[in-house]
Amino acid sequence: MGRLIAVTSGKGGAGKSSVSVHLATALAKLSERVLIVDLDAGMRCLDIMLGVSDRLLFDLSDVLDKNKSVQEAVISLGNLDFLPAPLKGKINPTEFSRFISEVLEDYDFIILDFPAGTVDELYTALPRYCEALVVCNADAVSLRDAAIMGADLSELNFMSVRLILNRVSFKNMQKGITANIDEVIDTSGIRLMGVVPQSMDIYMSCCSGQPLGKRTRAAKAFERIAKRVMGYDIPLMPYKKI
Repeated sequence: MGRLIAVTSGKGGAGKSSVSVHLATALAKLSERVLIVDLDAGMRCLDIMLGVSDRLLFDLSDVLDKNKSVQEAVISLGNLDFLPAPLKGKINPTEFSRFISEVLEDYDFIILDFPAGTVDELYTALPRYCEALVVCNADAVSLRDAAIMGADLSELNFMSVRLILNRVSFKNMQKGITANIDEVIDTSGIRLMGVVPQSMDIYMSCCSGQPLGKRTRAAKAFERIAKRVMGYDIPLMPYKKI
């Protein structure tokens, strides 16, 4: 059975969707079979980040309504399959739960890109073996929201809740403009899974729909996070070495 990972954030603008896309891509490059699902109904954006907007035909609603099978609805990118969010309406939690149980056997990892914000009924439809990754930045507002989100997810008995610190500027940390790594962990109350540097490469990748260059710091950061997710003992390197 595959592993189920919910990627979320306490506030918009933390870079949650870019983390979802690049983590899923990194896992696929490590020969894992991955499905990434956009759950932001009406505000979907992963198709742009993955560069497949011109290939959109079906979405999650077609699968939930049983008009199409998962295999018919997904857009395949090698080891990575993508299922867009519905254009409008809400996702039915009961049908969503059924969908999850059906696809877990077909993939090594299923990455669920949740909308930013508070926990809603869609989270309660997830099985208890679901893992969560909370994405935040090192500023005080983002950290406060991450702490709230982490506490809410813990109450739902997720198997694990981990933190991805995104858009990190080591210079800003040194100057005291943003929290340092220890302060991030203490404030959020969430165990750190990985650090992603502030990077123009990520911005350009998400805008163009092209993958990160293999030698970029951002690509190496996501590869390390992917390997940690897979269970490899990869140390958390100091940011200046990323």
